Amino acid sequence: MSQLRGRRAGALILLVAAILLAALPAGNAQAQGKIYFPQTGHFLGGAFRSFWERNGSVEIFGYPVSPEFVQNRDGRVAQYFERARFELDVVNNQAVISLGLVGREFTAARGLGFPPVAPVRAPGLRFFPETGHTLRGEFRNFWERRGGLRIFGYPISEEFVQQLDDGRNYLVQYFERARFELVGNRVRLGLLGSALVPCQLRPGFPPNAPPPGPVPEGSSEACFVIPGFAARVFPDASAPGTTLGFEARGYAGGEEVAMWINLAAGGVRAIPYRAIADADGVVLVGFRTLTSDPPGNYSIVGQGLRSGRVTVAGFRLVR
Repeated sequence: MSQLRGRRAGALILLVAAILLAALPAGNAQAQGKIYFPQTGHFLGGAFRSFWERNGSVEIFGYPVSPEFVQNRDGRVAQYFERARFELDVVNNQAVISLGLVGREFTAARGLGFPPVAPVRAPGLRFFPETGHTLRGEFRNFWERRGGLRIFGYPISEEFVQQLDDGRNYLVQYFERARFELVGNRVRLGLLGSALVPCQLRPGFPPNAPPPGPVPEGSSEACFVIPGFAARVFPDASAPGTTLGFEARGYAGGEEVAMWINLAAGGVRAIPYRAIADADGVVLVGFRTLTSDPPGNYSIVGQGLRSGRVTVAGFRLVR
């Protein structure tokens, strides 16, 4: 019976890959209908690209922050975005995209719980008996205009003020698949996908080398920082938009090292090229911050693609 289940799972993965890649040759992003995002170093194509483009693209979901991958827990093909996770099912040989419950997963991981409120009726207020929470004002307008239940799910909290990663207080509300944040009179979506994406899936790819198909999810154990592998950024404080140096030790000689920046406001930005360790396992490479990067504390991470070793070095951006 277990062998039969294994064969069925294998067949499902093959079918999923065929739908996503449309049976086009690997290694050519344009031929596969994939687009590349230098902001994160990841590709988007197939059914996921179609869903992304039809339902709000960058504003609603953000940029992809992982490749397509096979989830360990259920064997489904998925992909993380800055604000969401897409998951693929195959129904009658057709791709059906659903959105992961990143709002519920994020609040559970942070130990946040929100008791339901009593049913209430008031002008401009909508009560959801499914979760015992209400929706009103700008958050209600945005929810109803930009996808409602299908995209964001039910509210799982009331509005409340929360300090976010930039150290500022915002009016926020959590939903099954999102966090709404009020900035002035504008609603933006929190970077919950960036917060939840497994670290081993974050490193980006060169612009002309998309992965040939969904990759294994793997294990986050490979991302743990190993004591004794020193790294530094120089200078350690600079203005946004300047070129900095990254030096790190402890890699295998000659291995490629993927790099990304942990941003001050939360989330990550992949560096769209890889460093090569010298024969002694030392990496010395330059990278550039953006002029639009806000002041704050950042770090750069380097992950050896052969050894799995990770080094982290902090730096500050100041005006």
